[in-house]
Order: sequence, then C-alpha cells, then structure tokens
Amino acid sequence: MTIPDPRGLTGPLDEVMAAARRVQDIQQGQSEAEPITVEAAEGTVSVTVKAPGTAEVSIRPAAMRLGSEALSEQVSLAVNEAYAALREQAGAGAAVDLEELNEQLAEIQRDSAARLSSFLDGIMSAHSRAEQREDR
Repeated sequence: MTIPDPRGLTGPLDEVMAAARRVQDIQQGQSEAEPITVEAAEGTVSVTVKAPGTAEVSIRPAAMRLGSEALSEQVSLAVNEAYAALREQAGAGAAVDLEELNEQLAEIQRDSAARLSSFLDGIMSAHSRAEQREDR
C-alpha cells in the first residue's frame, strides 16, 4: 500500500481560502463603489451616498422657499433614490450565489475528510508494518 501524499490535504484548504477571498473582494468592492449623487427640487437639494451607508445632503437657500413639508419630502425622495441606485450599483458587480458557495464548501469538506481518512489509513498501515518489522 502506498502512503498518500500529505500535500493533497492542502488543495481543499486552498479552495476554501479562494472562496473566502472571493467574498472579501466582493465586499471590498462594495465599500469602494463610486458615490451616487441625486438631485431633487430642481437641483436645489443634492444627496450623495456611498457604501457602507453614509450620506451627505446639500440644500441651497432657494430650496427654503418650498416650505418645511415640501423640502422634507424632496430630501427624502433624493435620499431614497440615491440609496436605491447605490444598492443597484453594488448588486450589479457583486452578485454572489451563497447557495452555490455553500455547496462548494460542503464538497470541499467531504473531499478533505476522504483525503484525511486515506492519509491516516496510510500512516496506520505504515506504523503496523514498522511494528511487524520490529517484532521479527
């Protein structure tokens, strides 16, 4: 019986690390996404948002003529539109199929367990042969 190559155990671990890096890259890409700016009330209200959830609101003095209720509505509309655009932007480049990723990790886990079992069987077999030689 041949002893399995222990380097075969590192392959599945490399795959797990690669999957983790893909998720990290996607998350990092979301945080580095371009800011989104939306204007409302004929350009007198401007909202800029960026991940992970910061917003900057700018109101020109002319917007004050709208009255507090209308101004509040325009600010809310601009903020909501900007965040919707930001979510769309982040989702477009960062779609991750978590179910597929989980399936891949489960497969890696099964493969790793089989490789480890084979490796340990090889070690036990070599140990048994060494003991038999000692007994002679």
